[in-house]
Amino acid sequence: MSTTERRRAAKANQRAAAFIRFQLVGDHEAMHIVLMEAGAEDETSRLGFVTALASIAGSVATAAYGREQALARLQSIAETSAALSGADDIDDYFDRS
Repeated sequence: MSTTERRRAAKANQRAAAFIRFQLVGDHEAMHIVLMEAGAEDETSRLGFVTALASIAGSVATAAYGREQALARLQSIAETSAALSGADDIDDYFDRS
């Protein structure tokens, strides 16, 4: 890995950590700024940001739930999201809750 690639990875981790922190404290304006900044960069930087988000989220989920429960939770989210993305009226699902 080159120095440039290491710097990109470090910047992606920094932005991902900030984004997750802002999500946890409900700072939507700061989350928007981080996303806009990440979106303005090239494809490699955006991919690095998304990869860093996934890495941090996986680490946090595993620490909080343990590996098996984290995997089960992620599977449940994926299955529910798949069902909702194909629903004829996705809003109906949320109106019932």
